[in-house]
Amino acid sequence: MKNKDNLYFTFLTSVFLVCFLIFGSSAALASSEQNASHNDSSTNNEFPYPRGTAPAYGMMGWETGTQFLTDAATLVHLGWRTSITPQQFVDNVNKGKQLGISKYFVATSGPQMASESFWKSIKDRGVTDNDFYGVYFPDEEGSPSTLITMRTAMKKYFPNAVAGDYLGDMQTGPDNEKFIPGLDVCYFTTYTKFHPERPHAWVYGNLIANAPNWKNAGRTVYVTTEAFGQAIEVNASDPDLSTVQKVADRHESQIVMGILGGAQGVFSYAYKYAAGTPSYTGWANFRPRYEQVWPWIMNGNRKLLTTNVTSGRTNITSDPGGTIDAVTAYIFTDADGRELVASSSMLDFTEANSKANNATINGVPNGTYDVLWENRTVNVDNGTIKDTWKPYAYHFYQLKANN
Repeated sequence: MKNKDNLYFTFLTSVFLVCFLIFGSSAALASSEQNASHNDSSTNNEFPYPRGTAPAYGMMGWETGTQFLTDAATLVHLGWRTSITPQQFVDNVNKGKQLGISKYFVATSGPQMASESFWKSIKDRGVTDNDFYGVYFPDEEGSPSTLITMRTAMKKYFPNAVAGDYLGDMQTGPDNEKFIPGLDVCYFTTYTKFHPERPHAWVYGNLIANAPNWKNAGRTVYVTTEAFGQAIEVNASDPDLSTVQKVADRHESQIVMGILGGAQGVFSYAYKYAAGTPSYTGWANFRPRYEQVWPWIMNGNRKLLTTNVTSGRTNITSDPGGTIDAVTAYIFTDADGRELVASSSMLDFTEANSKANNATINGVPNGTYDVLWENRTVNVDNGTIKDTWKPYAYHFYQLKANN
């Protein structure tokens, strides 16, 4: 009897162990699959944000244009309409799929989008919000209620779709907050070439004056680089666009000012140029640099540093940003605690008469910094960085890991 009991006990123990191992293996497999799925998702997301949020870089593309494909934009506004039917909307979605940009395709728009029947008709045609990223609402829409109505109608049938718009001068006014409920993404304009009476620092000033309201409301803020397309010609009164390098400097500086101002992405309209303006797309050459500093931009943890400009123009008045130092700097911290000091000249060639600024950045943690893309280092032992900024110049200082 005892032997039988021992045999029975041994049998039960074996069954329990087998079940435990099977359960443990299943759980481990499930966990492994979940982690693999998460890792695959992260890998597939690559440089863009995940689905349902805003990607890092976008481009305006005409219906016949393919520049956004060669520049690998992750958010695309394809085409331009002042009115649109449900079938035209579906055709745009399908065209985005054919071009291989369906994940971050931004459809064109018209006033019909304020009607729920418009969105229901699209839904009835078999479209889901997995088929397109979001909607570019009527360009520079001046009515907050119109945008809110459109977004509300769209979200009823496509809750994951993103509403975005380029609002022109609206965001500089006192009522910009009224537009916030109508958008998920706001494209803040640069417009410095189109309006030469505005200083170049207006790009940055516009963001620091208005973007916090949008970001605090959970919205995504872009800087929109200008196209240089509506300038009549390059002439002696505007010499800063007389060479490809100067056009490149101005374009890249706009992106850097967007970074300093807290923009979470870039939307480019560099698709055409005025007569006599050298052609330069801006993004293709700058993108590797933007990707390199993207972890700091994405984390959004930045602090304004005090600068002391010792030569050249010391500050500039930028409506709506107020008085801004001629050299402005922020320290960014990424999710891993790494520190990056980003700085830029706020002056263009015309305003600064091509004179460089010498300046000191204060409040910098001590250590050795790599100056990104410049093949040099800076040693900080007294909390300051001393450097020179030519018009349009920018310097990014990354604190070495062992510091």
